Amino acid sequence: MINAGKPYPASADEPHLGNLRMLTVSGENAEAYLSGDDRKLILQAHRPPGTMCDQIYTLDLRTGEEKRVSNGKGRTTCAYFFPYKDQILYSSTFALGD
Repeated sequence: MINAGKPYPASADEPHLGNLRMLTVSGENAEAYLSGDDRKLILQAHRPPGTMCDQIYTLDLRTGEEKRVSNGKGRTTCAYFFPYKDQILYSSTFALGD
């Protein structure tokens, strides 16, 4: 069950969507994927000020707590939760420089 985020009321204009919530409210956000247990979202985002490039964040869907999991250097993309494990995978250019 998703508790995090601001709920939006159902719309008669779109009867196929319901229980909508805005999960992210700042920065520029890109691709996002659910964990195997549907409790977390992993996403690529740019959060100015502070980071010059996209970084990887996790979002706890019950509490709304967001945490940067990449190291803050280089560009990152393509984050993924391993199924039913406490591990993630993402691509980064940090080894080539900040």
